[in-house]
Amino acid sequence: MKIVVVILVVSGIVLLTVNLLLRNRLKTLPVYGMVGIAAGLRSKYIRAIIGIMLIIFGGIFVYVIAGQQTTSVVTVGDGYINVESPCFVSLGTLLGVKGNKNVTSEEIDTASVRQIGSGNFNLQKQSGTNFDDTNVGRFTLGNGATAYVATTNTTSLIIRLNNGEYLILGTADTQALADSFAQNVHPLTS
Repeated sequence: MKIVVVILVVSGIVLLTVNLLLRNRLKTLPVYGMVGIAAGLRSKYIRAIIGIMLIIFGGIFVYVIAGQQTTSVVTVGDGYINVESPCFVSLGTLLGVKGNKNVTSEEIDTASVRQIGSGNFNLQKQSGTNFDDTNVGRFTLGNGATAYVATTNTTSLIIRLNNGEYLILGTADTQALADSFAQNVHPLTS
């Protein structure tokens, strides 16, 4: 499916580029006429419309793939929390690559349950996806810090690491996640 997206978008861009920018130069080449006749694309308007449609279909496929692959897996264990998400890697969603963020209790400075979306916890996407309350990927916070985010809730478990980065997690039941985290990994602060 991912290769289809790449083929659609690249084909659309190439077709538009050839049609709009290089059309006059290519007309002087004997191959141009043969390709145009063989493909049945003699009209510049037909080529432009097909190019635009290919790019639009590629964009729709990217949106569908991004929506399907924002699922993150959070594992809370004795002394650690692990998050696996395709959005933690640049282009991971499109390419199907999953990033892994493992944090041990020794790496944690503070942890608390708070609201995100304003002030120091305003999210600006670096890579990943964000729509409605779903934010998954790498973000820059309002205070300039980098955050690895995997949340479907504005109320989230916010973990500040010793290196200044953040791990922000939230589910439909963020409190249950926070309770498990507090019991197994690190105590919560108010």
